[in-house]
Amino acid sequence: MAIKQVQVSVNHLLLGMYVSRLDCPWSQTPFALQGFYIRSPGEINQLKTYCNHVFVDIEKGRAPLGKTVAPAVSSEPKKTLFEPLARSTARLASRPIKKNRQQTTATPLVVRKGVYETSASLRKESVKAKKIVGRLKGSLTLVIKQIGRGKAVDYGRLKDSVGDMVDSVLRCPDAFTWLVRLREQDAHSYDHSLRSALWAVQFARYIGMPKDEIAVLCMSTLLKDVGKTKLSNRLLRKEKRDDAEEKEYRNYIAYGVDILRQTQAVEPRVISVVRYQAERNDGSGYPEGLTGGKIPLLARIVGIASTYDSICYPREVAEPLSPSRAVSVLYGMRGKQFSDDLVVNFIQSIGLYPVGTLVELTTGDIGVVTEQHPKSRLTPKVVVLDREGIELTDTVIAIDLKDEEKTRQILGNRADENSTLVERAAIARDLEPSGYDVDLTKIAHLFMAQELEGSKGLLSGWRQRLHLGS
Repeated sequence: MAIKQVQVSVNHLLLGMYVSRLDCPWSQTPFALQGFYIRSPGEINQLKTYCNHVFVDIEKGRAPLGKTVAPAVSSEPKKTLFEPLARSTARLASRPIKKNRQQTTATPLVVRKGVYETSASLRKESVKAKKIVGRLKGSLTLVIKQIGRGKAVDYGRLKDSVGDMVDSVLRCPDAFTWLVRLREQDAHSYDHSLRSALWAVQFARYIGMPKDEIAVLCMSTLLKDVGKTKLSNRLLRKEKRDDAEEKEYRNYIAYGVDILRQTQAVEPRVISVVRYQAERNDGSGYPEGLTGGKIPLLARIVGIASTYDSICYPREVAEPLSPSRAVSVLYGMRGKQFSDDLVVNFIQSIGLYPVGTLVELTTGDIGVVTEQHPKSRLTPKVVVLDREGIELTDTVIAIDLKDEEKTRQILGNRADENSTLVERAAIARDLEPSGYDVDLTKIAHLFMAQELEGSKGLLSGWRQRLHLGS
């Protein structure tokens, strides 16, 4: 069905309208999604700041005054965007909010941009990050085993590894992101806690959180599920739990707090974050049903990072979800499970196209995002996969979408007589990873293991074959 768009002055916007287009580039505004429902007067004021008029979809949302639209009728049942996640969040949302608890608003998030600048190249930091991930995973595995066996915990070793991870992400966040995106090839090595810790640390870096706070956040995220060692595998893997089973499952929070309290070296702040990580902004969380400002900031960050990772890498689905779909699901939680500013800033911190994302360009080419520009996240660096006919080959061409003229020149030089050049080379959409036979490990190898000539021009049009072994 075609989109029915109407141009509306920003002075005539109403709550419930669906904004589908702006009169300026989305990247020049604070809006995380390209298309959203107006849900607060604050969003109308923001639109007035950046735009003179916008376009609203009158089939998705409210029409301007004086316009009427016949409702679309469909015989098909409405499908949830991501059904496995909907089932899991439904368990959370179905918990009755305790009305005797005072609803509190979270303190507005303080964002200090520019505190941390990228100080290492992706290629060099990737080599270091790979070693750090290995040590960190080994330290975390050891601590979990020691806890399970009731032995003394080597917390100091884990703390050192956490410090190394934080330093690496502060130097160059894309390096760690590359490693966790390789989950498709090695699902057991880069587990949920490690990925969640990465998203949390990246977010903390984005808002300019002090380094010592980031270290506490990282440690808390890594240890957030330690209480699940006390639960049976049957309960953990069960998709649909009855009320009694759900109550038992939620005890992992209390189990984790008790375990960490018995480990004398663990900081009280880490224990506090683990205790409140499952609380939600609207009071639908557990174990205490806290709301808004009563939930510590670090716990709120752990909660959203963990939720985002569960969306991207669901237990019930073999393949990860595309970033745009994951972001869309998370965006739907703003003002509910998570505060508006937390969701919007979290999405902006990870970007719509994290490194390792498979994308289609407006030229029709297929590529993989290799590095982001912090101030221009819609124009990342990409390796374009070469083709022979309709088949992808093992040759890649690296481009920088921020340099549009050079990108068009590079892609134009390789275009065959049947190709049609477009006026603008940009990302048209991201793709589901399962739909293409693309080996991210081989592409990542270009940055992690090979010294390429002309490092200053590394992503400015070189061509490289992926003859790296099968």
